[in-house]
Amino acid sequence: MKKFLFSLVLFFGIGSMFLFAQTPKISIGGGPFFTNYIAGGGVADIGILIYNKNSLDIRNHFVFRGAGIAENSTGFFSLSEKISIGWMLENKFRSYGYVEGGIGLWGNKDKGFFEMPLAYNFGGGGGTEIFLQEHFCIYFEAGALIYVFKNDWKNGGMFQIGWKGYF
Repeated sequence: MKKFLFSLVLFFGIGSMFLFAQTPKISIGGGPFFTNYIAGGGVADIGILIYNKNSLDIRNHFVFRGAGIAENSTGFFSLSEKISIGWMLENKFRSYGYVEGGIGLWGNKDKGFFEMPLAYNFGGGGGTEIFLQEHFCIYFEAGALIYVFKNDWKNGGMFQIGWKGYF
C-alpha cells in the first residue's frame, strides 16, 4: 500500500511537470516552520512551475517537513503536495494562496517510527515571496496545518519563513 501511494504521488507530480509546464522553472528552498502545537520544525520545498501567463502562475510543490511534538514525545516526517496560485507584482514580489495535503511517518514511546498507521496532513493559507535577486527570494507563509496521528488530531495556525532559489 505504501509503495502504491508513493508511486501515485510521484506519477502525478512528474506527469504534471511534463504535461502542463510552459516555462520550466524549478525552485528549491527551505527554512523553519512553527505551529501552536509544535515548538518548531524544518521544511524543504521543491517547486515546479506548471502555468505562467499575464503575471498569474500556478506551482506544484513537494514539501518535506520534520518536527517533534513535546507534549507526547512524538516525532514525525511528512511528504506533502502543495498547489499554489499566485501573482507576480513588478517582478519583485509574488503573492499567493495554497492548499496542501500529504502523508508521513511518526513515532513515540508507544509506536515505532516505521510502524503503521501513517500520519496524514492537510492545510492551506497564503504567503509572499520577496525577490532579493532575479533568482533568489525570501518567503513568509501563514495558514492552518492539521496533522492526524491515528485518532489524535493536531490542528492550528502555522507560520513559515525561509528562502528559495529559482533556476
